[in-house]
Amino acid sequence: MDLMSTRNRLLSHMEELGPQQAGLSITLSLRILQQHTLREKASVAAVTIRIHYSKIVTMLKADNPDMGDGHAATEAKILRRFRDLVTYCLAPRIGSELVQCVLDSMDVEITLFKGAINWTQSRIILQRKPGINTLCEVFPLEQVTLWALQIALMIAIRSSTPEHLLIHWCPLTRFETTTSGLSSLHDISEEACTIVRVTARATVDSSNTDRTPFFPVIQSMAKGSPMGIVTGLDILNDPLATTLFKSLTNRPQGSLMHEQTSGGTAVALARIPKKNRCQKDTKRQMIPPQEGRISVRTPDQEVGLIHSRVAERLDTHGQSPLHPIPRSANALRNIQYALNPALRPFLGQWARELHALTSRQVAK
Repeated sequence: MDLMSTRNRLLSHMEELGPQQAGLSITLSLRILQQHTLREKASVAAVTIRIHYSKIVTMLKADNPDMGDGHAATEAKILRRFRDLVTYCLAPRIGSELVQCVLDSMDVEITLFKGAINWTQSRIILQRKPGINTLCEVFPLEQVTLWALQIALMIAIRSSTPEHLLIHWCPLTRFETTTSGLSSLHDISEEACTIVRVTARATVDSSNTDRTPFFPVIQSMAKGSPMGIVTGLDILNDPLATTLFKSLTNRPQGSLMHEQTSGGTAVALARIPKKNRCQKDTKRQMIPPQEGRISVRTPDQEVGLIHSRVAERLDTHGQSPLHPIPRSANALRNIQYALNPALRPFLGQWARELHALTSRQVAK
């Protein structure tokens, strides 16, 4: 916006403009602030998720019809799915009483647009709320934050490798933790949720309403930017995504100190914006802080969530190569332009099917 030029045009045409009144270009940008809800501000940690599913209300009406279909009932149904996920990932690590403490502290809020759930405006907010036995009294703040970051990774991940497909979870389109893995990246619905932000208390003191922002995903509004998701390349190049994926899939090796350090490193890395921590010079200078280790207050408490089925797959088959492309698929792609144009769409489909079939055989 050229403010001085606008001012000069308003001056009398008879007035001679001096050099001090020459046009001065000032660029102004407006940004809509992402406001936190009151329940989110009061929570220990929170994951804000962007809703993409246009039929959320219709879908949830058919899910547990005995619970009703109102706003509160919809939140309760989503909360049940999150609790199933946390139970699956946390029950192998800690005792049942501590698991129940975590489940009791969980809450879900769906923001409303003009009094109704609108899939283009509303968001799901997963919260760790304080209670009588507050979560921070049982688990350190950094540990609760790590759980929030791990859940964010499972929701945001988009990759074609089998273990990444298997670990993907969405509260609307992919919430069964015990079903078989997806066959290809195309099976992940475009309406799957994405991540908006992760926040946590700045201090353990509940009277302090300041929030610490974390950056598990990029939030660029540039066209074509993978906003709100984690790709397979991120698992390789983003130190935070790498650390979170390993924390979800590595079985405990009896070294609790190593796991505590790894969890503390993930929380520290998440404070750095993604575009900064992925730079080569920045990654080279990153040294895990010694004070970042997560303290565990009882011998029964472990650090991170674990996805048992993905861990079992990695134990059996190892890490899959990223985007494997068989030579036969490349050959079909190279010759398709030399053949009848009417056959090109079919050749493209056959190449994709052959690629998917070969990938499954390599994975086995």
